[in-house]
Amino acid sequence: MLSSSWHFKPYLAHVLVCGALVGVLAGCGFQPLYGHSAKTKNNTTLYAGDVISDMAYVQVDPIAERVGQLVRNQLLDLLHPGGMSEKPVFRLVVSLKETVEGLAIQQDDSTTRYNLRLVARFRLTDNRDGAEALKATTRAIAAYNVVQSDYANLISHKDARKRAAHSVAEGIQSRIAVYFSRRRG
Repeated sequence: MLSSSWHFKPYLAHVLVCGALVGVLAGCGFQPLYGHSAKTKNNTTLYAGDVISDMAYVQVDPIAERVGQLVRNQLLDLLHPGGMSEKPVFRLVVSLKETVEGLAIQQDDSTTRYNLRLVARFRLTDNRDGAEALKATTRAIAAYNVVQSDYANLISHKDARKRAAHSVAEGIQSRIAVYFSRRRG
């Protein structure tokens, strides 16, 4: 009898902690970022739409160089899953800075590992009045190894660039989603 009650106590503690966390989240006004925002007025629930439909109104300007194309293409996929609006309300301008830094340096001064850093400065402006809605910076780092094969090194570098570009685009999309979420609130 003692052994069965001994195993029950940790389970009970987990249940109580989970219940307390649910209660805290319910009381703090937590709302999912990509969910429908609902407001109540005169005992009627009004749905204001969602952040995803707001992002369809963002026009993404072309970004210079190959890494810029990668970031822009990923942004278009993330911001416009249902297609872009015919009349965009916002304009997104992104500038990128890419640097490569050697990390693992051998005794013969050869580098065997690199960090590719990608810094994106972006600005979201309202087309209606030209006002700056959001201005921020996001960064990504992607590491890659250098081996004996030049072809393998080229592919590793391209892969690191693609990973960094996708990470930067996700960071930009997240910031824009938070902006639209707060704007609704």
